[in-house]
Amino acid sequence: MPSIPTILLILAAVSCGAAVIAALVALRSSREARSAIFPIVKEEETLRARRARLSVVIWLALAALFAGGWLATRQLIPATPSAPPTEAASLSGPTLTPLPPEPTAVAQEPAAVPDTPTLLPVPTDTAVPAVPTATALPAPASTPTPTPTSTSTPTLTPTPTHSPTATPTPSPVPPTNTPTPVPVAPENRTPAPPGVKLGPIAFGTEITDQFEVADPADRFPAGVQRIYASYPFSNMQNGLKFTSVWYRNGVEFARDETEWSYGQRGVSYSFMTPQGPGLYKLELYVNDTIAAVKLFEIR
Repeated sequence: MPSIPTILLILAAVSCGAAVIAALVALRSSREARSAIFPIVKEEETLRARRARLSVVIWLALAALFAGGWLATRQLIPATPSAPPTEAASLSGPTLTPLPPEPTAVAQEPAAVPDTPTLLPVPTDTAVPAVPTATALPAPASTPTPTPTSTSTPTLTPTPTHSPTATPTPSPVPPTNTPTPVPVAPENRTPAPPGVKLGPIAFGTEITDQFEVADPADRFPAGVQRIYASYPFSNMQNGLKFTSVWYRNGVEFARDETEWSYGQRGVSYSFMTPQGPGLYKLELYVNDTIAAVKLFEIR
């Protein structure tokens, strides 16, 4: 089993490694925050950098605490060993060497002991109480019997599968075909300039340096942390109103309105944090005109 100083030294090394990892995460988040083109991305990466810096301070404090404990134990441990007892033990050894001749004389006296063999039955009386102790062992055998009954009950608890919760997701599919922003008064609508094109939209969990989704898909497993939407654009103009609206099961849960400032042609992206399993939809607007729409599913 490792000693206390060894454990403290290992914990200090682990804390230093965690501090280094947190520092790398802080640097990466700060760099992404500076290079982000969307305000949401910049804000989220800035918050992530702050949390990483705080974790660096915490891990360094823990490393200093463990290192101090290690130094303290290293200073205390050398005082415990004592060489004199070993010398005393070595000295006491030679004093016992002259004793062997005396036991030889004592061994002649037990010659009378064989005359008292009747004392041997005494150990048999001590062995008799050991028998009832063995009879008490079957008691634990009765205790496992109720345990199977309890194990059968937990098996029933998982049976109510929560998968039916995902079944309501197909039901809202028809409402998704009726976009909510349509009820804008016709006289107040500002159409997109002619020739503007966005899409097609591609969804994925990671994005490349060229703002393109890696391994695009339309279906993702439950528990995914972030979904990116990448889309090419052409004939855009700086100053146009650009809006991205996210829906889950036909209900809007995220909206980002900004003024377009990314040029006429290229590739851009948006992202969001999923709200759980369901059918999701992304709508991209230029002014008040829907320029691109696409669905994906999380289950």
